[in-house]
Amino acid sequence: MLINNLSAFSGSRLRLARFHAGLTIKDLADRVGITHSSISQYETGRTKPTAATLAKLAIATGVSSDFFSYSRRPVSPNGLDGTHFRSLRSTSKAVRSSAWAWSEIALDVSETLERYVRFPSVSIPEITLNESDEESSVREATQTLRKLWNLPNGPIGNLVGLMEAHGIVVMRSPSAVAGVDAFSHFQGNRPVVVLGPQEKDAARSRFDAAHELGHLICHPEADPGGSQENQAHAFAAELLMPREHMINILPKRFNLSAYVRLKHEWGVSIAALLYRAKKLEVISDAAYRRAVVTMNKDYGRTNEPFPLRSFEKPELLASALKLVCSAGHTIEDLASEACISLDDLKSIIGKTADLPNVSIDTSVRHSG
Repeated sequence: MLINNLSAFSGSRLRLARFHAGLTIKDLADRVGITHSSISQYETGRTKPTAATLAKLAIATGVSSDFFSYSRRPVSPNGLDGTHFRSLRSTSKAVRSSAWAWSEIALDVSETLERYVRFPSVSIPEITLNESDEESSVREATQTLRKLWNLPNGPIGNLVGLMEAHGIVVMRSPSAVAGVDAFSHFQGNRPVVVLGPQEKDAARSRFDAAHELGHLICHPEADPGGSQENQAHAFAAELLMPREHMINILPKRFNLSAYVRLKHEWGVSIAALLYRAKKLEVISDAAYRRAVVTMNKDYGRTNEPFPLRSFEKPELLASALKLVCSAGHTIEDLASEACISLDDLKSIIGKTADLPNVSIDTSVRHSG
């Protein structure tokens, strides 16, 4: 289906589709058979494509032509600049652009599903940390979150589930951008967090989720590579390993059995526990280095022993999809309504979940 009125064409949505397809301006122009400058003018809104060119752009980027409509969810205004990436040096801008596009399409899918089901409202504290703020301010931020979400003072259970229960869209990165570390942004109605693939260590993935949650709460404007990364890391450490508990229960000498027990009780890696012990001065820098050397010698640098028994899976989108399908819609219908391919929808949703976190919204009737 073509956009009924070409005046509704959105250049920012064309750019999003191009990023999602992993295409440069030259790549897209060559596929469509037009000039590079034409693509640039479409994306900046200086000109609009003809109906025939619009159809070719849709085919070339793997979306339907209605994907380019202004009537759809607005693309996050600050784009890559408003997104919390870990480092600008470890990945190319092209890879970051593709990863960011997945997060935007996840929000499109969320909007599509919300036409039929009621999602949890967004409930996260609004705290802005400045570059000069110290860890005491970070601790206060975690305490504010614990109070708002009614979290226990001790170990936190399913963190990804808690994030979804408070309105955050969470997904795992598709294989196409699996090399990008976890990232997040909150530029519209809903925050979104993209975590690494499930093959990543479960404990480290939980820490990634807590790290991104710290960004969403404390950093309304992204500043990749600056002090924000240290603050988000400190936020995750305090949230998952609170000082008041850890300073009393972390072993003063490295004992693997004790660290394994703490790992499974608190849902964090041995590496994170060791670093926390050093930061809290439970162990000395020298003792920390010796413990790390011992762990690396016995188990290697990447495969930590005694993995957590369960892996936290995002379920909000999958549960919503399952509920909508139970009401008579098909997954193909929803992919078409989101203006993306069925494969892309499946990549965003992941495995369908058995525990719905949403309810049919009887107050809204979809008219599309």
